[in-house]
Amino acid sequence: MKRIVGIICIFLCGGISLHAQSVRVTGALKELEMENISVVEKSDTITAAFETSVYRGAYNGIGIAIRHLIVMPEVQTLQLVILDNAIPQLCITLPAELIEKYQSGECTLDEVYRDMGMTTSTGTAMHHLKGAKREDSTFGKVDLVLYPGVMLVNNVTYKLYKAALDLQPALEMQLWKGASLRMQVCLPIVNNEDGKWDCVRLGFMTLRQDFRLADHWKGHLTGGNFSDDRMGLAAGVGYFSSNGRWTVEGEGGITGSSHFYGSDWKMSKWKRVNGRLSVGYYVPEVNTQLRVEGARFIYGDYGICGTLSRYFGEYIVGIYGMYTDGAKNAGFNFSIPLPGKKRKRHALRVMLPEYFAFQYDMRSGNEYAHRSLGESYNTEPKSAGNSRFWQPDYIRYYLIRTSEK
Repeated sequence: MKRIVGIICIFLCGGISLHAQSVRVTGALKELEMENISVVEKSDTITAAFETSVYRGAYNGIGIAIRHLIVMPEVQTLQLVILDNAIPQLCITLPAELIEKYQSGECTLDEVYRDMGMTTSTGTAMHHLKGAKREDSTFGKVDLVLYPGVMLVNNVTYKLYKAALDLQPALEMQLWKGASLRMQVCLPIVNNEDGKWDCVRLGFMTLRQDFRLADHWKGHLTGGNFSDDRMGLAAGVGYFSSNGRWTVEGEGGITGSSHFYGSDWKMSKWKRVNGRLSVGYYVPEVNTQLRVEGARFIYGDYGICGTLSRYFGEYIVGIYGMYTDGAKNAGFNFSIPLPGKKRKRHALRVMLPEYFAFQYDMRSGNEYAHRSLGESYNTEPKSAGNSRFWQPDYIRYYLIRTSEK
């Protein structure tokens, strides 16, 4: 009888200890101002899902969370699911043995980053979290994001280029899991073009739903007012390998024009159908993303485009070349981080976007513009995509680089 009582006591004490550890993990994540936090403990593993949206970029918040969690005493194996708008993106596994080695001084932080598991496959971890309570939810919280808008085009002969500078403030809000609302207005500052560039006009006015289909599939559906004077519906689906190096993505939409002529806003019927299919590969040895895509553009021309993007931490520099309907185009793009490495939540958070992204097109003469070749649109600001580059090799490499500093 005493033996049975002893076994029960040991079992209960172990359960209480493990529960206390999950409470400490939750508390630590709250102190770090992570969001959409869910924590469960099963057997000898603590699974925690959270969003790092207070911290700029993909890897900064992840590094901060890991550094604080692996110094906690008696921590079991940690399984961390990184969320974006409550949608799982990455699963990071820190075995108990690795944590013990770090705490005893047998390995360094950069060795922890090298040896921990990281994958885009999140299904098993999310199954463990099914039914878990979510704390510090982002749903319903509002951000006022002050986007800078720059237009620079050189497809005319009677002046050096077309140029415009706008301020494009946007109210952004997460509605529910994967759903976001963006309402933006464009305020002209300076330009050398008549027409819409002199008018206060709508920017992105969209409702977007992102979803995770399975371990290797994601998708999105967006409706509203887009860039490049388009309004309509757009959808996409993509395949991602477990290590995140290979991607295959398809996107398409049906749109009409959404123009400002002077002070009048005019819309056309939604009858333009466009689409693209792309294949990408991330080369970890040189931190470079290669992408080739075939597309049907807005006005019916077909073309192929190749892009090369080099990542330097939070900076991105890229070049591209395009061939469509017998004409060529090329250009470069870049993305730079803007001030505000940490953006604390308030009732209304006012901030700059995390990044400023710009693309310059070197079009092949007036005919290219006159025929409206290679025309496409974005369903959200280009800088928004830079914050969601959940590539495991990229994140691991720059976690190690920051730990060495």
